[in-house]
Amino acid sequence: MSDMKRFRLPILMAVVTMLTLAMSSCSSDDEDGSVAHQDVYYDEESAKNDGISFSFRLKNEKGEDTTKFKLSENIFFDFAIINNCDTTMIYTGDKTEWKEDIINCKVRENGADMLFPMDSEFLCVYSDDGKEIDVPYSSMFCEYVFPTYGTILSHSTHHIRCPWKETGQYNHGDVTYPLCGPKIEQADLPAGKYYVSFSIKYREKANDPDSKFKTVIFKYPFEIV
Repeated sequence: MSDMKRFRLPILMAVVTMLTLAMSSCSSDDEDGSVAHQDVYYDEESAKNDGISFSFRLKNEKGEDTTKFKLSENIFFDFAIINNCDTTMIYTGDKTEWKEDIINCKVRENGADMLFPMDSEFLCVYSDDGKEIDVPYSSMFCEYVFPTYGTILSHSTHHIRCPWKETGQYNHGDVTYPLCGPKIEQADLPAGKYYVSFSIKYREKANDPDSKFKTVIFKYPFEIV
């Protein structure tokens, strides 16, 4: 083989590799054309911007943010959605018919701005080794209620809250939409390490057709001692 051919071969292989990676990247796009990406969110303050942002944390019975709980102590889940946009945002489940209803019912031509998973569990608790344990709520989007979507006014925050177990001291605001009540007779978690994990899809700008959906994955570790 000539020196020229030996020189061309690695260049050709490099070009083929680059094209293959580019094609793989394109094929990972969501059906709606948006590029999915993954982030891991712990107990961080929500970013201050002019779009949609969020934060997740766990709280103890005193209302304090923590990652460590005493045995049999109740755990309060708190997912905050911050709408810093100048227009109302809409959230719903990721069921196709729900997304289409928002457009068909003329709620909004551009559809929802945030989609919650209906097949994979929202706010699901896992053991440290990845075993799925349970969710803290009985159902989502309360099937006895219509419509199956929620709104968040511009420049406001909506907290999605739920305790791990019903204590008999239920207060208004302990469970908020789209969650529909805590699990009845939920068992205490044994001592050990756990994490909460879930994913959502969202647009950075409310009611903006040019703002493509992104996927964010949360993973929040905690411990029972």
